[in-house]
Amino acid sequence: MPRPDPRGRAGAPGLLFLLLLPLLLLAAVPSEAADTVTVDVGAVYASNEGTSIDPALGMIRGKLHSMFNYTSYRMLDRKRRSLSVGETGEFELPDRRSMRATPLPARGDKVRLSIRISEGSRNLLTTTLGLRRGGMVLVGGPPHQAGVLILIISAE
Repeated sequence: MPRPDPRGRAGAPGLLFLLLLPLLLLAAVPSEAADTVTVDVGAVYASNEGTSIDPALGMIRGKLHSMFNYTSYRMLDRKRRSLSVGETGEFELPDRRSMRATPLPARGDKVRLSIRISEGSRNLLTTTLGLRRGGMVLVGGPPHQAGVLILIISAE
């Protein structure tokens, strides 16, 4: 009876490994989309002067009323930046304030942002936000005119 060639057996798993190697490498390398986060920051002026809501805020009217006790909300500015993980983007805010956002590594559909809000050289807030891609966080904060600024921070 002929003996089986041992090289034939060893060659099959080796060939399978070579065929699967490109798939394993693709799975191990994160996609460009996962390495880039689009950060959107809206600055809202909230006060008790009047009872109007800016039409641009219509979709989050309920959230604003449930989280904050103001009667008037007006969008002052909105900025959007695409940032790589580890890259810091600066967003100018009203009253010489600024916000720095740095996407941090995250898994799946999650986004983590390191946030620092400053007024001149004075730090007002440093935090890390965790949200789903497409999610939004409202940060109520510093005084502005007769009310406060509310920041709408979202990430995709």
